[in-house]
Amino acid sequence: PEILSNINTIDVLYIDGNHTYESTLKYFNMALSKATNDSVFVFDDIYWSVGMTRAWNEIKKDPKVTLSIDAFYFGFVFFKTEVKEKVDLRILI
Repeated sequence: PEILSNINTIDVLYIDGNHTYESTLKYFNMALSKATNDSVFVFDDIYWSVGMTRAWNEIKKDPKVTLSIDAFYFGFVFFKTEVKEKVDLRILI
């Protein structure tokens, strides 16, 4: 949290840590104001627990998220303003 006050924007954010619903959403919301059109946020272990999956589903629905990619172990969200209709992709292996 402290580092966010020292930066203007986030290019790539990798979130892996406290695997709870509350913490995952908290980290996302704290960083969201630093997201730009070119930012990508990566979430690790999106199916680690019911709470993580719930947080991932809420993050995908955020109005600023225009593209999400579910790669099972990882989730990626993008904020591309040129994407006019929200896109949710899932990679099946």
